[in-house]
Amino acid sequence: MSGERIDLGGPRKGVAVPRLMLLVCVILGTVWAYSWHFGNVAERFNRQDSISDETGFLTPERVYLLRDAASALRRAYGLTLMVKARPGPVTPPLPDSRTLFIGLDTAGGTAVVVLPPLLAKALPVELAQSLQSGYFAPYFAAGTWPEGLCSAVLAILEALRDQH
Repeated sequence: MSGERIDLGGPRKGVAVPRLMLLVCVILGTVWAYSWHFGNVAERFNRQDSISDETGFLTPERVYLLRDAASALRRAYGLTLMVKARPGPVTPPLPDSRTLFIGLDTAGGTAVVVLPPLLAKALPVELAQSLQSGYFAPYFAAGTWPEGLCSAVLAILEALRDQH
């Protein structure tokens, strides 16, 4: 080896501004894509947990309608809709200031509706009382409780919309 050096054109100039801007754009795009993806994953998990039908009588269209209503309640009012339909007694979750719970015992023909306090005040008095004490009875008697469930959720959304 000799002591010769290879000269490549003088001193190094550093990182060019266009390359730096491109690198920043790639990093920001990657961060945005990850946050968008994981935000959608979290929303899908929330949707799956909030609507539960152990009976199998809710059609996919009705489940979609209920999930869409749950998303609307969450976006517009900050409320969580939980629906549980099962062929046996339903135990409501602990009272929460942001959770609307509708539990249906399809075998016994009973319903448990837990309205958050602010929602109970925002709804018309007769609707709030009806939901908690007999709204679903005619639907259970006719065997059309899925229709009654969707009707109740849509009535709540409509009443809230009319309040604004």
